[in-house]
Formats: sequence, C-alpha cells, structure tokens
Amino acid sequence: MKKIFILISVLAIGIGLSACVEVRNTAPTLTGVENEIIIQFGDSFDPATGITAEDAQDGDITANIEFSGYNSAWLQDSRGGVYEYTVYVEDSEGASASETVTLTIEGSVEQTVSLEYVQRARTYYIGSGNYDPLQGVQAIDSRDDSDLTEDIVIEGLPALTRPGRFTYTLRVENELGASATTSVSLTIKNEVDYLPDTLTTDDIEITLWHSNGSTIEGALGLYAEQFNELYPNITVNIQKNGDNYDQLRQNIVSAIKGGTLPNIVQGYPDHVVEYLSNNVILSLNPFIDSETWGYDATDPDNRFEDILWNYRQENSGYTNDGEFYSLPFNKSTEVMIYNKSIVDDLIESGAITEFPNTWQGLFEISDEFFAVKDDYIDEYSATLALTNDEIEAAKELFAPYSYDSDENAFITLIRQWGGEYTSIDSERNGMYDFDSDEAVDMLTYFSNHRSELTIASHWRADYASDLFKKGQTFMTIGSTGGAYYNTPAFENGAYLFDFEVAPIPYNAELPEERAAIQQGTNLSLTKVGTDQEKLASWLFLKFLTSKETQLDFTMKTGYQPIRSSVYETAAYQTFLSGFEQDGTTPLEGEMLMRSKAASAAMLQSDFLFYDPAFIGSSTIRTGVGVAFARVVDPNEDDTVASALAYAVSEARRILGLT
Repeated sequence: MKKIFILISVLAIGIGLSACVEVRNTAPTLTGVENEIIIQFGDSFDPATGITAEDAQDGDITANIEFSGYNSAWLQDSRGGVYEYTVYVEDSEGASASETVTLTIEGSVEQTVSLEYVQRARTYYIGSGNYDPLQGVQAIDSRDDSDLTEDIVIEGLPALTRPGRFTYTLRVENELGASATTSVSLTIKNEVDYLPDTLTTDDIEITLWHSNGSTIEGALGLYAEQFNELYPNITVNIQKNGDNYDQLRQNIVSAIKGGTLPNIVQGYPDHVVEYLSNNVILSLNPFIDSETWGYDATDPDNRFEDILWNYRQENSGYTNDGEFYSLPFNKSTEVMIYNKSIVDDLIESGAITEFPNTWQGLFEISDEFFAVKDDYIDEYSATLALTNDEIEAAKELFAPYSYDSDENAFITLIRQWGGEYTSIDSERNGMYDFDSDEAVDMLTYFSNHRSELTIASHWRADYASDLFKKGQTFMTIGSTGGAYYNTPAFENGAYLFDFEVAPIPYNAELPEERAAIQQGTNLSLTKVGTDQEKLASWLFLKFLTSKETQLDFTMKTGYQPIRSSVYETAAYQTFLSGFEQDGTTPLEGEMLMRSKAASAAMLQSDFLFYDPAFIGSSTIRTGVGVAFARVVDPNEDDTVASALAYAVSEARRILGLT
C-alpha cells in the first residue's frame, strides 16, 4: 500500500509539473534501423535500405536522413573490419533523432583490433578550450592486448570555429591489416555566457542540496571546509532537503514551480532528465573543456577520462548530443553478504562443500539451512535478548536468502534470464521491454523458490539487513553503499557471527548474461545565481570528483570510487585487504564490512549495467518492484501473469500508451 501511495503521489507531481511546461516541437522518429549489421566481403550493401523518418509536424522526412561517418570504400576492402556510422535526421525546427549502427564486414583477415571507450556523440562549445578527439579512447589488439592508441588516425575533424553538427572518423589498423573504424558525431555550439575568465575575490555563498544520512552528510561538510581552505572567499552550505532521494526530487520540483533552487543538486539519472526537460540545469561541457577551470589533462590522476567509463557514459546519456549535465558522486552496486559462521559449520560437517555463486547452487543447498535455523536462532536470540514470542516468530518467518530491493531484483534478474528491462527510442522517449517470455521465466523461477528467497516486506521490515544481522536470514543481497547496515553486533572482541561478502549470484544456465546493477546518484549544477556563483559551484563539483576527495569518500562511506586512479592507490589497496592504514591492524565492525563489500564489487566490475534514463523511469521501477514482491513474498498470493500484467499496465500508463 505504501508503494502504491508513493506511486500515485509521484505521478500527481509529474502531471502538475508537465502542465507548467510549454508545448514544444516534437522530435522526428526513425524506423527500420538495424543497430548491428554483419555482412561478408563482396556483399552489396545500402545503408538506406528499409529506413524511413516521420515527423509529427513535417510528415515524411525520409529524404532528410543522413548517414554520418559512412564510407562506401569499406565495402571494397577485402580485409574487412568493424565500422560505425550514425543514422541522423532533423526536422525543419532543428529537432533530431539518431541511431548508431555497427557494421561488421567479415573479410579474409581475422579481426583482432578494436576501438574502446569511444563516446560516439560529443558536444563542444566554441572558445571553451582545446578539444581532444581521442579523449579516453583506446585501441587494443586482442592477440596480445597490445595498445595501438598511438596508431589511431583521425579523419574529417572539423574546425571548432562555427556551430553545427559534424562527423569525424577514428581508424586504427595493425600490421596484419586488421582494422577498426568508429565515427563520432560532434555538435559544436556557440560560446556560453556563464564562464568567467577570472574568479572574483568577493565573498561567494553557494548551496548543495542532498538527502543522505549522517555519514555522507558529515563527509560533505568536511569537504566544504577543505574547499574553503583552497578558496577562502567561497562558502558552501550543505543542506539536507528530504529524507530520501525521491523527497529531494519532489522538493526540487516544488522549487522549479516557484521556490528557490540550490546551486548544486544531487539526483538519480531520471531526476536529471526531468530537471533538464524543465531547463533548470547547466551543461557541464564548457567547464570540463575549459583550459582555465577544467580538469588537468597533464595530471594522470585527475584527468577527466580517469573517471570510470561506465560513469562517463551514464552522465553523457541525457541527450543525443552527448552533453554532460551531471557528474557521478556516490556510486554503488549490489553484492551478496552471507553468514560465514553457519556456512563454515555446514562445510565442516560435510553438509555442503562451499557457498555457491549461482542461484541454482543456492537453492540446491537451502534445505541444509532450514535444518539448522532453529538452533542458530536460539543461539543468537540470547545475545539479542529476544522474547519467546519473538523467537517463535523468527523461526516461523525464516528464509535462508533475502533481497534488500525488490525493484533491483526484478531489473537485475530479468537480465540474468536473458531479457531486457527498459530502453529509449530515437526521440529519447521511454520504452518498456519487460513484457517478455524471459520475464515470465524469471518470475516463475523465483516464485517457485519463494520459501527460500524473499524480500524485506516478508518480515514487515524496510530492509532485509535488519533481519540478516539478527541471524534470521543467512544471506542477503544489498547495496555496497549500505552494506555496513548488515554488520552483526560486535561485543567483547567478537561478532554475533562472522560474515563474508561475495559478488551477486548469477544464472548458471546463462552465465554469459551475468549482470550486476550500477546505481547511485550524480550531481548537477542549476542555472540559479551569478556567473561567479556558477563558477564556484563548478569548482566545488570538480573538487568532489578529484582523486584525493574520492579516496577519502569511498573509504569513509563504502561507495565505489569513481576514478580509476583511486583503485591503484596504496591506501585503497590496504583498505581492500581489510587493514587499517598502518597495514597491520585488522579492520573491525562496519569498516570491515565496507572493505569486504568493496572487494566483492571489484570482482564483478565487468558485469555492471545501467539503463538509459527518461522521465517516468523511476515510477516504472516502482511498478516492477511491486510485481516481484507479489510473486516472491510468501505473504502475498498472486500469479506470475497477473503480477507482470500489473507492471506492464503501470508502464503503459506512465508512458502515456493507454
């Protein structure tokens, strides 16, 4: 009921906000684009085949379609290659749609060369600084993982002196003739008027709104003080404005309607999309590229491209132009935390041989946990001073495995079962993709194991961590950012039980679909204030994303570093090893849990995913969470078909399809 109430409230706010926005020209639609095409050398190929474009205002604009970066000479090269180009169309008022196509031509030479970390759509503001067409790009030869980046050839790079939309090409080739080519769509925009040449010496006061707990709030307060030491005339006010991220979003929405916005705001990607649609946040590209105020390209630890690729992708995915309207702040993933004491006892007794890393393996040994749960609950209840009624309830409601977030469970597990969750179309409108056989199979599988894995609402609790640390469930999946909430009681030099953290389980039948969610918030700059206040806000945002601040933040909070260089520091490696910075004193309590969670997260870094954000995506997320809860919570009585139908109907309603 609580989730349904929140869903209705969010929709009501969204409807009210929409009423305040002017009706604008809608973007055109591309139809018939295949994003992955494989042909053989010698095959005929026309990139325009089957593709049309429609616009609500202009009608059929197929004739306006451009194939940016496509080169027919590719078809004549017997060596073949992997190429990329962009299908682009623009209506009479400048609204556009685009799709990226990867064309693989299989030739006589084995393809071993690839171009990695290419941001395919980029934006540059005239006069903002030097443009690096290879920012973050790497060329790799898979035969020996050799680096061919210095061999990349840049073709068609435009002058950066006039606005427009251009395409340039990156190409690399090894000594055998294997090659890879990628096109980059570059949008050049007029110089902005909010980028001062100098920072004033007058006093400046800026405000950051967040909705974090005391640990992060304390860290932000410390960073504001450290920043003030660097810039004595800048005062940063750290204000908590909401008990959770959705309340913060609602407060921002209220401020958009007539209140006072902060200079810096924290939010999930779909919140950023909403703020962008209401024209209240700044593009960060002029700051990022600025020779005066941007990141230091000569400092390998604080370059912009040192920010992890997944986070850069996410924060440049709000528009077709690839502009940055936010930067990552507190990032996390989900891991599996389990009761090591019980697992060790079962291994020693011969009941099990190891703690599994797949769902199938976990469910195969669940009976062993049911067999010992009463004795362990009795043992733990003495330390926790539970009443007889509480002990009996704990035994009755026991489930060996639990998932902290029913929303994340659905979104992650549908991928592990080979399905898709949501996506966006060429107009960047949201699309739901989970009305599928894969979703039915996944929900059916976990419905059949609902007595073994459940969610927090089964215990009428907000979080499964509350039950895990009491020994009333033996494994839980939760965020690395909140892993410390699972820390069992630590008294007289001993825990209630020992614990361990491992990567999230995966589907043994589809190991290639292994997946773990990338989550957490970003920070955006609003348009309020003077140019000097905007510059001060940017400088604080850059300070928060620096190597030194991120190292401190991740070790204090348990969130993931957003920079590659942080992982490589001796301090972070010592933390991951489970020791204080002296290298000899073991970590204890919550800090040990944070360390173990961070180590597990590193082991699954190659399997992280995120979904493109759009207005309403958070509300669709609530709907699929309700569906998952209906089929796995033994307190509920629902079918897979009706639960999935509910999530689909909610998605259609939110997207305006009903």
